[in-house]
Amino acid sequence: MKIKMLNNETINKIAAGEVIIRPVSVVKELVENAIDAGADQITVIVEAGGKNRITVRDNGCGIAYNEIPLAFKRHATSKLSTIEDLEEIESLGFRGEALSSVAAVAKVQITTRFENEEIGSQALFEGGALIHQRVCAYNRGTEITVKDLFYNTPARRKHLEKDKKEEAILRDQLEKIAISRPEIRFQLSSNGRMVLETPGTGKVIDVVKKLFGGEMADNLITLNYENKPMKLGGFVGNLKTMRTHREDQMFFINGRFVKNNRLSKALDEAFDGYSMKHQHPLGIVFIELPGRMLDVNIHPAKTEIKILNESLVCLLFKQGIRETLRNASLIVELGTAHTVDFDDVNEKNKYADKKPTGNHDAEIFYNAGKMISVSVAQNNQPEEQTTIETVLSSSALMTSANCLDTELSSSEKRMGFGVDQRKSALTGQSEKAQNTAPLTESLKAGKMALSENADVYFSSDRYRQVDNDLNIFESGRPNPEKGIQVSGSSTSARADIKYLTKMKIVGQLFNVYILLEGDKEIYLLDQHAAHEAFLTQELMHLFNRQEVLPSQGLMTPIPIKIRPKDLVGIEQTLAQYKNLGFDCDVFGEDTLLVRSVPILLGEPQSPDLLKLMIDENLFECDDRFCVNNVFSEKTQNKIISMACKAAIKGGQSLTQVEIKRLLENLTNLDNPYTCPHGRPIIMRLKEYELMKLFKRVI
Repeated sequence: MKIKMLNNETINKIAAGEVIIRPVSVVKELVENAIDAGADQITVIVEAGGKNRITVRDNGCGIAYNEIPLAFKRHATSKLSTIEDLEEIESLGFRGEALSSVAAVAKVQITTRFENEEIGSQALFEGGALIHQRVCAYNRGTEITVKDLFYNTPARRKHLEKDKKEEAILRDQLEKIAISRPEIRFQLSSNGRMVLETPGTGKVIDVVKKLFGGEMADNLITLNYENKPMKLGGFVGNLKTMRTHREDQMFFINGRFVKNNRLSKALDEAFDGYSMKHQHPLGIVFIELPGRMLDVNIHPAKTEIKILNESLVCLLFKQGIRETLRNASLIVELGTAHTVDFDDVNEKNKYADKKPTGNHDAEIFYNAGKMISVSVAQNNQPEEQTTIETVLSSSALMTSANCLDTELSSSEKRMGFGVDQRKSALTGQSEKAQNTAPLTESLKAGKMALSENADVYFSSDRYRQVDNDLNIFESGRPNPEKGIQVSGSSTSARADIKYLTKMKIVGQLFNVYILLEGDKEIYLLDQHAAHEAFLTQELMHLFNRQEVLPSQGLMTPIPIKIRPKDLVGIEQTLAQYKNLGFDCDVFGEDTLLVRSVPILLGEPQSPDLLKLMIDENLFECDDRFCVNNVFSEKTQNKIISMACKAAIKGGQSLTQVEIKRLLENLTNLDNPYTCPHGRPIIMRLKEYELMKLFKRVI
């Protein structure tokens, strides 16, 4: 068989087969060209999932009349001149293959006007050949219509998916591009129906809200991390957004969406201890790296990138995610309420008398189905305040009002709270009131069961929203210096945890959950998960010190039976047993005499623990065991698993003292939000959600 040169038509079709695989490939290439042209509005119109027609319209710089035939030739591009330009390439396209590949397998019509020309032009291509070109009137920008995709390669067209499937794939691709370029307004119309539209505000969170809904946007944690040469921006999901798949993990490197399994794995590893087994976190992560560290020319569709020192980048990536999680509040919110401004609730709710005015925090009470706003004056110095969260009956309120004349304290006079004001507040009039201790005593006189010294704690991030600082990207790139910032510091983000010990302990539910009362919210804690997390951290700190475990000698050695085939291995690992606190001697061929047992968390362990570890071959070296470590990872995990069985169980009744001690231990944990298995420890239900359940807020 002789070697011969292929004709141009065959060459173009083969090249098109690498770039244009299905309708989404056409849309991706044309939209990326529109972005490189500087467009801020891009409209995509498809019919039959893109098989019959694809139109991409933009308001970019356009193409000059005399450059249109050149633009549809292979390797004709305005993006680079030499191979060195690839190291600093910032445009999405650069090979000059997109238009020629599309024209080779479809009928293409282009209408465009270059920004410096007064009149536009229109050209028609079929099978890669220019049919005709003429001038026409057109606004600045470009419109490319692709019809009858794969009309000249019927085998390729026959194997396309159904219209709905192709539309779904196409929409998914456009969503990723829209997230990477929030400053551009995207529209997607399918068969005359608008299926996607973004606002083009320049804020990624606005795009996320539009595409995935406000509930998802409210459960995102903002990323802002820099460790040269890498910068991280974007969002990761909290514990409510865990998935059983990785489809919602999106990575953008220098503004380009890429698929990278090592980054996905690094994101999963960063959530170790926060997620359950077989669950994956949600992530919309923007990564900035120097161009010299990237090779974007390894994949026909440019969806994969080769990264120099990829292991280092993944390590820094995981470290950045981990640091963000440590500084974030990961309490699981019950209900669906967003940030609530109670002043707005008072104004809008039909039960409210009047919106409180001035610098006051509204405290909401109910009197015979009527909302009464009692305002508390703010002080410059932080003070503990007494709350009244009890439903007030009309008779008790009137009784209490009659007692007020004689109970006006000096502190009330100093704060400017008069008798008439307190009477009016308690009788339902919308005057300002002061919530102080004498008021509590007055209500007690009216036979009202109120908490006298309930503490109120305010956290700066209590109603934190991810869009507090929304303008976080410029030109689709993360800029840590200009505002991808986590709201509040590490201290404020974890303020809720620190205040757990000071909250009112309501009691236990079903002897499984601890119920706490905070400021207009209640907290539910899983007592077993909380204690298990504490025990695990204590043991890990013990292992990390690389010290021999403390042990307690036994008055009489305890024999444990072993398998004769394990004898040789046991004799070689007696030193490891001793490091673990088990002082042992071999006795005969099937017996091990245990003379001491380890003390973990103040409790001596059973010799059965050693037998279990021997039976499971935990003393065999594994890949992750380092000779410098006293304990292998398998051994550590087994000891933790056994010791944590001593954690407080569900169904176990606790005293107030035990609950307080558990809360103190919880507040000192590195990760107080999830147990070692990834189950949540703390959940929060805001008062507003309860108000909705009882129809007090419409």
